[in-house]
Amino acid sequence: MKNEKIYKERLRVLDKLIREGYNTDKKIIDLKVENLIQQTNFSRTELTIAIGIKNALVNKKIITFLCNNEINESERKEKNYEQQI
Repeated sequence: MKNEKIYKERLRVLDKLIREGYNTDKKIIDLKVENLIQQTNFSRTELTIAIGIKNALVNKKIITFLCNNEINESERKEKNYEQQI
């Protein structure tokens, strides 16, 4: 049930981005948070999700992000290693 709520919220933010003109991968990847704040009425939570969508596109993991799937063990180890450096 919780995952379904997260999924719907993330899709709602993606829809909001599309309606604001961020309707291609490139436009979302090039998105500057400052521009979003100035142009729209995104809440703080929606901005966080928009940044997550942008990062997911950059890392080619958009479906994983939208569906709130857990990252696999090897990715978790890579993240921990990167944080230690």
